Amino acid sequence: MKIAWRKISPFIISVATVALVTVIIIIAAFSCSVNKLTFKSTFYFVCYRTEDNAVSAGSISGAVSNYGGAGYILEYGDSFFVTVACYYDDKDANNVCENLKKRDMECEVVEISTEEYYVANASSANNKLYLGNLNTLQSLTTLAYNCANSIDTGEYGQTQAKSVITDIRNALKGLLTANTDNCFSGEIRRLIAECDNVNEGYVYSKDLRRLQIAIADSIINVKLY
Repeated sequence: MKIAWRKISPFIISVATVALVTVIIIIAAFSCSVNKLTFKSTFYFVCYRTEDNAVSAGSISGAVSNYGGAGYILEYGDSFFVTVACYYDDKDANNVCENLKKRDMECEVVEISTEEYYVANASSANNKLYLGNLNTLQSLTTLAYNCANSIDTGEYGQTQAKSVITDIRNALKGLLTANTDNCFSGEIRRLIAECDNVNEGYVYSKDLRRLQIAIADSIINVKLY
């Protein structure tokens, strides 16, 4: 059964994306101290189930993917969330959640925000690098999100979708070059592997949503040192 995602004008999405990233950059650029880095971002995850361990969450993630959702397991706090999709506005997330409930798919909207990151071995150089990483990752989440929407509306075919995935992968490779041996290195390598997995075979919108949430996961859970 195909999930009925909310269709949004590509022009509106592009304008909103630029505005969102610009606001985040402005906020973050003026909120950096030596031992504390401030980066504000909010994600609204539509989740099918919340579990208390990875095994039980993993047992149902495939079913969510088969239904047309991301199926990505997001760990946050002491919970594991089996995600369907991710939005930047609570109204969009709640609309999708309500539509899914009408299709007998029990789900909920989980809001997760970033605020302050503690930097264990802080320096002005590290903070500047880490802030740049977070800004880039935030931009890549919106790029994957917009691509997923464009696939759903029929605006993007396989060529365009795979091109976007390649662009995301290239951006991550650029980050890896600048972060060869620090707290972001493992996260970036994991995301590059996600790109490779998503780009295999036929690309569906759920694949881009999975990639979007994987990148958001790194923004939310990265531990800075």
